[in-house]
Amino acid sequence: MYDTLIIGRDLSSLIAALTCVREGRKTVLVMEGDPEMEYREAGYAFPFDPRPLSGLADQQIFSRFLRNMLPADDDISPSRLMNPAFQVILSGHRVDLFPNRERLIYELIREFPGQEREINRFYRAVSKAGRLVERWIAEDETGRPGVVGGILRRLARLPAAIAGRSSLVIRRNGKDDAFRRLVEAQLNFLSHLEMDGDPFPLSAAYLLSLPMRGLFYPRGGMITWMSRLRRAFTEHGGVLMDGCSVIRMEAEPEVTVDLEYEGSSSTLRGRKLIVSAQWEKLELLLPGRKVLPGQNRRFASIRPVAYPFCLHMGVHEEGLPESMASYVVVVRDGTGSVTNRDLVFLQTSLPGETDCAPEGRRAISATVYLADSPLCLNDQELKDAAMGIIDSLEEFLPFLRDNIDYLRVDQSIFLSRRYQELVNRKYRTRRRPFFGMSTLSSRTRIPNLLLTGGILRAGLGFEGEILAGMDAAFRAEQGS
Repeated sequence: MYDTLIIGRDLSSLIAALTCVREGRKTVLVMEGDPEMEYREAGYAFPFDPRPLSGLADQQIFSRFLRNMLPADDDISPSRLMNPAFQVILSGHRVDLFPNRERLIYELIREFPGQEREINRFYRAVSKAGRLVERWIAEDETGRPGVVGGILRRLARLPAAIAGRSSLVIRRNGKDDAFRRLVEAQLNFLSHLEMDGDPFPLSAAYLLSLPMRGLFYPRGGMITWMSRLRRAFTEHGGVLMDGCSVIRMEAEPEVTVDLEYEGSSSTLRGRKLIVSAQWEKLELLLPGRKVLPGQNRRFASIRPVAYPFCLHMGVHEEGLPESMASYVVVVRDGTGSVTNRDLVFLQTSLPGETDCAPEGRRAISATVYLADSPLCLNDQELKDAAMGIIDSLEEFLPFLRDNIDYLRVDQSIFLSRRYQELVNRKYRTRRRPFFGMSTLSSRTRIPNLLLTGGILRAGLGFEGEILAGMDAAFRAEQGS
């Protein structure tokens, strides 16, 4: 009998498992399929989830979590603060987003002359509203406060929240829309929630503050982080079961999970069950009739609108600009509002990072978001998407084609289909979000069942996944 059973192989499920064992709960983490987070071939290593880390600077959410979870002398930070945090490429513009506020604003004014007053005003509003969201997250400590205390705190914050959100409007003042498109590109890059139109939700201020708060590159890729976190989980007494298959699940009157594992079947029992909302078997093994009708309605109000497809390339260094950052957002041609499908996200391995690419070469993961899942598209449709990525990079990287050292489109298609459960889609809510912080509750009408996953805090991007995992674990403890 376990205190908590957790099913999922995404980051949020692992954070929930780590939080549970840190709180002294007997916990098992069930991860279906293989636990790998990267693909290696021809000397290159390509991550399945090529995105920057955040929350790692002193006194930020992820660094606080790691300090509490790991020994003081344990270095889980083979990471590098990015400077610039990332670049945004628009038609006629290349903008470096620096971790220093003054330098960032100087860069924006240099790139968008004539909009100095609006840039200064907007980023003052971003800083003020971003600090409000940061304080909100720290005070709530993800699920720890009582219900009444939480409601009263939210009511007290409401006037400041309304003022903060209303300030997140970009005023054109007769100028073109390039600065607005830059802001929209940042939000599409950093958020799992679609944020179209202004005023933006309050969580947008938190995301736009991330370059100044620090974005980090995980040396060795996400596999380094995930492997170390899994090891920390088992070192604290957690039971990890990977490579297994869940064949039956019940959450009431008690939690029961039947597995096929290493050629045999076994049954796990527990007091609480936490399941990733991204787990592909969730609806199959726990039909909608068993989850509250209210929860079903909330799920129905949040729908995926864009799915990641990643093309992996190995490139000779001479084919890349010296000034190219490790994270680049390329906005395809257009003059209207930036949508997910207008963007190509590039993650490039660091110069000399021979764990990821042979000497003199770099690994590039280029991600676009498609209207349909790669699981639903045929090979030719995905090949066309892959070639579209290369075509759209022609202006920014004119020597890319001639310097490609490794390219296997068929393998990129296979990986994008196989690991959809591990990467985050882009979601849209039925109504325009006001706060954009809590998209879906971890609670269900089944007292023993809680949810986790990036969809629960989609408006907070990477750190939202951390918060969702911690929140589910704390709520499981409170309900024991």
